[in-house]
Amino acid sequence: MNSYLTLSFGVIEEGPTIAALLFFAMFFLSKRAIQTTEMVIVATMGSAGGSLGFISNFYAAKAMTGDAYSLWQMVGFAVVTSLIGMVFVIPLRELLIVREDLPWPGSKATVSVIRALVDKGDPKQPVYLLITVALAMAYVIANDDGGFAVVPEGTALAVFGLGAYGAAISWSPFAIGGAYLMGFRTCVGFLAGAIVLLVMAPHTPVPTAPHRYVWPGIGFLVSTGLTIMAVNWRVIVSSLKSLVSLRGSAVDDDRVLSPRALGIFAAVALLATVLFGTLSIGLNLVLILALVVIGGFLQNVIATRAAAQTAFNPARVMGVLLQGVTALAGGSSAATNLAGAGFVAGSGAQAGNLTGDMAYGRWLGVPARWQFWTQLLTILPCAFVSAWVFEKIQNRTPLSLEGEGLPAPVAKMWAATALIFDGSTPMPPGALTSMAVAAAIGVVYVLLENHPKLEKWVPGSIGLGIGLVLPVSYDLAFFLGGLVLWVVLGRMLKVRDITLTTIAVGCIVAEGLGGISKPLLQLAGLIKGS
Repeated sequence: MNSYLTLSFGVIEEGPTIAALLFFAMFFLSKRAIQTTEMVIVATMGSAGGSLGFISNFYAAKAMTGDAYSLWQMVGFAVVTSLIGMVFVIPLRELLIVREDLPWPGSKATVSVIRALVDKGDPKQPVYLLITVALAMAYVIANDDGGFAVVPEGTALAVFGLGAYGAAISWSPFAIGGAYLMGFRTCVGFLAGAIVLLVMAPHTPVPTAPHRYVWPGIGFLVSTGLTIMAVNWRVIVSSLKSLVSLRGSAVDDDRVLSPRALGIFAAVALLATVLFGTLSIGLNLVLILALVVIGGFLQNVIATRAAAQTAFNPARVMGVLLQGVTALAGGSSAATNLAGAGFVAGSGAQAGNLTGDMAYGRWLGVPARWQFWTQLLTILPCAFVSAWVFEKIQNRTPLSLEGEGLPAPVAKMWAATALIFDGSTPMPPGALTSMAVAAAIGVVYVLLENHPKLEKWVPGSIGLGIGLVLPVSYDLAFFLGGLVLWVVLGRMLKVRDITLTTIAVGCIVAEGLGGISKPLLQLAGLIKGS
C-alpha cells in the first residue's frame, strides 16, 4: 500500500498504527483476548514492512533519470541497506532511549492507540474501521480512475474559469484520512500550494496541469527542509555530542545483542553491502564505506533524534544531502549519486522506525530483542513486495520527471537533484532560476513559520511544498479532509481522537488496497483497461 501511496501523494503511514488496528479488528471479532505484547510485535512488523514502501521513491527516481533497476536489483538494494540500518539500531537505541528521556511524539501516539484498544477494549473501533474500509474501498474500485467508472474520481471546479487550470477536488480517501494524521496546519499548507499553482498555471508549459512544472516545488521542498534542520540546530548538535559524551549513561537491562553478536552481524551486513554495491550497481568501495558511515549512521542519528523530539523526520531532504555526499566522493553521475538517497530510504527507514518502535516497546514492557528479530525477519519478504509493486506500477503508469503519471513528489525531488549533480544532462529553460527563487522564498517562509507569534497563522511548509508538486485536486482534497476531520468532527462534533484516528487509518488502508486492486481486476478481465 505504501509503495502505491508514496508515489501518489509523497507521504506514507509507516505502519504501526495501521497494523495494530487491523490485527485488533481481526481477532476482536473472534472474541480472542488481545495482549499488549502482541499488539507491540504486530505494530513493529507493520513499521518494518510499511516503511519499505518509502524506498519506491528511490526506484522511481532511478527510472526517471535512466534505466530502471531490475526486480532483483531493487530487492537486493532494499535488503542490504535495511541490514545496515538494523546494525545501527543498537547504538541508536542506546543513545536515544536508554541514555536519554526524549518525548517521542510518534511513539506516544502508537501507545495511545494500543492502550485504548487493549486496556479499554473499545468494541466500537473495529466496527468503525470495517465500515470505513468497506465504503472507501468500494468507492476507489468504483470510480472512473481505472475502476468500474460508476462514480467520479473527482469534481472539477468551474468557478471563475479555474477548471481550465486543473482546479478540482479529488475524492481521495487517503487525502481525506491522511489529512487528520498530518495536522490541520499542514492541510492549510496544501490549500496554499493549490492557490500558488493556480496563480502560476498560465505561465507554465502545461497550464491545465501546473504541477508538472516541478522545479519551483522542488526548490521550495529542499530549502525548507534544510532551513528546518538549521532552525533545529540544537537537535543536530546534541545528536553529535551524544556520540562522544558519557553524560546520562545508564545500564541497559534489556540488551538486544551481545558485543560479539553485534560485531558478527555488522560484518555480515557490511560484506553483503560491499558485494552488492560493487557487483550489482557499480559503486566503488570508498563510496560504499562513505554511505555506510554517513548515510547509515550519522544521518540516522540526526534524523531519528529530530523525529524523537519534534515529530519531524527530515528523510526527504536527507536524501538530497546524501546525494551531494555521493557526488563529492566521486559518484556525480545521476545513477550513482541517487544511491545516497537510496541509503536514506533503506537504512533510514529501518533504523529510525525501529528505534521509535523500541521506545513504545520499552514503555509497554516488551523485550527489545523481540522487536529486533521480528523486524529483521520482516525485511526480506517486504523488500520483495515493495520491488514487485513498484515494477507493476511502472509497467502500468511509467513515471517521468515532468510528464503524465503518478505525481511522485519525493522521487521527482531526488531525480531533479541527481540531474543537477550529474551536470551532463541539460535542464529545461528557466528550471534552475525557478528553483533558486523558490528556494530563497522557502528559507524566509520557514523563518516566519518558526516565529512564536506567527506560527499558528502560517500554513505548514511541508504541506505547501508537497502541494506544489501534487495536482491541485489532491491539494484541495487534503484541505477538505483536514476541514472535515479536524474542524467539523473534532472541534464542532467532539468526536474522540481514537475514533478519528480509526477513520483516518481506514481511509488510508482503503485507498492503498483499492489502488493495487484495480490492475488485478483489469488483468482478470473484470474492469476494462490496460
